Amino acid sequence: MCLEEIPTTFSQSVPSTELYDFVDLNFARRLETAETLTPAHIRALQRFAPEATSELIGGGRAVFGGRRYPSNQIVGLGLYGPVSLADLEQVEDFYHSRGVPCQIVVSPLADRSLLDLLAPRRYRISEFNSVLIKRLDPSKLIEPADGITVERVTTDTAQLWDRVISRGFAEFGPLPENLIATFATMPDSLNFLARVNGEAAGGGMGTVLREARIAALFGTATVREFRRRGVQTALINRRLWDAAQHECEYAVVSTLPGSASQRNMERRGFRLAYTKLVMVRTWPEVGPHEPDDGH
Repeated sequence: MCLEEIPTTFSQSVPSTELYDFVDLNFARRLETAETLTPAHIRALQRFAPEATSELIGGGRAVFGGRRYPSNQIVGLGLYGPVSLADLEQVEDFYHSRGVPCQIVVSPLADRSLLDLLAPRRYRISEFNSVLIKRLDPSKLIEPADGITVERVTTDTAQLWDRVISRGFAEFGPLPENLIATFATMPDSLNFLARVNGEAAGGGMGTVLREARIAALFGTATVREFRRRGVQTALINRRLWDAAQHECEYAVVSTLPGSASQRNMERRGFRLAYTKLVMVRTWPEVGPHEPDDGH
């Protein structure tokens, strides 16, 4: 039986006016801006790695942040129409010429031509990502638990914030020193430092994407000795409230499927929009275990 033959009595129609969060191609384009570095981000990143650059290819944005940067990848490829072999070869040359693997973030709404091109070119699945969304409202800020304070990052606290986030992520591998601090005081940032009884305990990153009306949340980490005390919740709540004040319609975050991070975000009202892939191709001189692989 084909899908069109399934009896309509098995489902109940929902008025289109109630499909507020339906993820179509246009919405996916908005959401993927959350992982696309803007020109301002690239300029900031150049303070960390002068060779950092980006290039628009096939509708996607390819980013190179230096050989130590953990997210050298192209986002948005295939979301703006078919991908040609010339497009893909241009992406591969962008990364190969810089001595790092070619990583392509593949949205499930990308044009089928992208998968057809990747199949014969020795790409492998490096990672799955859950894209979670939450519709925002400018309601009253939820205050942190007793003893926890959350403050916006300043030039005076940028280095402390960098160290705290790096410590929080230490179990997953070291982050390059001063990488996080590079983005500390960017315009439209959602960067906050959390303290427990005055002691630096965690940090969170984010950015307001005004044109898309999207707030991207990322880089949230809590130092091990301060976990399970409400630090992450406080950082999430503050960034969501701040994003709503900037008239963002949605907040978006990407996590590993089934992870504690996904569970924490769903507890705070986020829902799964879709799952996407990170596809990677390595070169003989850049093996899969080098740090430039990004994972």
